[in-house]
Amino acid sequence: MKLVVIHGAPGVGKLTTARALAALTGFRVFHNHLTFDLAKAVFDFPTPPFVRLAETVRLATLEAAARERLPGLIFTFGYASPEDDAFVERMIRAVEGHGGELAFVRLYCGAATHEQRILAEERRRFGKITSVEALRGALARWNFAAAVRPGETLEIDNSVLEADAVARRIASHFALPLR
Repeated sequence: MKLVVIHGAPGVGKLTTARALAALTGFRVFHNHLTFDLAKAVFDFPTPPFVRLAETVRLATLEAAARERLPGLIFTFGYASPEDDAFVERMIRAVEGHGGELAFVRLYCGAATHEQRILAEERRRFGKITSVEALRGALARWNFAAAVRPGETLEIDNSVLEADAVARRIASHFALPLR
């Protein structure tokens, strides 16, 4: 299985890009808020029990996908360094342990674009950050600017790029099969 991990700060376009990449490749999308919302229904964010539950579900899902030899899967999450490093290592072991490969992509955009995107109406549907104030608070609290694997991570400034163009760049860079 090829696991494409798209990470970046809230509001940079991870899910939009993942959906565009899924349309190109036929890979399914396992996005952050599927597990975030589940964990938040039980525990407050960002408490240790919340993090443990979200990570447990994410790892079990990714390992199951690799074990069942899905051709590919796209996973989005807001990687924060160094807090998420242990989870990333467990994710790599879970996928590679079943013969899978990982491809890391970090999306980022300029501040003005970022603040405009965070206000998009479709973000409310998933209970995502929807105010500039909340975005600035998250950016001050966590380091979303780091690449998961420096030197191996494809980093894309999507400030002026449409999601389809970003998806094509990802597919080309990692030689992903197209539909």
